[in-house]
Amino acid sequence: MDPHGKEGWDSMIAALYARVSTADQDPENQLLRLRAYAASHNWLTAEYIDVASGANQHRPGMDQMLKDCKARGIKIILATKLDRLTRSLINLYDMLDKLDKAGVQVIFLDQPINTADSSGRLMLNILACMAEFERDLIRERTNDGLARAAAQGRHGGRPKRELSAYQIKRAEEILARNPQISQRELCAQFNGISRSTLLKLLRERGLIA
Repeated sequence: MDPHGKEGWDSMIAALYARVSTADQDPENQLLRLRAYAASHNWLTAEYIDVASGANQHRPGMDQMLKDCKARGIKIILATKLDRLTRSLINLYDMLDKLDKAGVQVIFLDQPINTADSSGRLMLNILACMAEFERDLIRERTNDGLARAAAQGRHGGRPKRELSAYQIKRAEEILARNPQISQRELCAQFNGISRSTLLKLLRERGLIA
């Protein structure tokens, strides 16, 4: 069935989602199992496929499926494993929580998780704790990185700009030949560095006033 067409939308029940990471992998192995499971329950289906990393939060097939759940009333999503939806605990919890609140049931064939039953709701609570733990780790790593950057004279994690040995020698030669050269003319002879940055670094080295 074409998930983008109108035929069958009124009786559609399940969305089948398959994801592979690279083009040389075949999503058909996942789809065969999902189709068989849906057929055993006499569910009509729409299929959504992505060839993308699970780290990518936004993927064409996933985005379309989530839109169709809202716009077309799809109430069941089937996937083989949790990591087919996403590899991020934060993204996974956020997605499952939103789907649960929208009344969309999610079933994973290789894991005993069904968000419509008590064990599935327990898993959602566990995922919520793990997602918050992952958020804390990200915040800690970010703060540690900023602290290291500040200690090394960098801000916002970006390395402090320095003049290369060639740029220093070139500036010295230009100023020796023409001590009265204007700042505009001096900066025009350097590529790949802004005028303000160049002048600031030259002043720091005492080459100009």
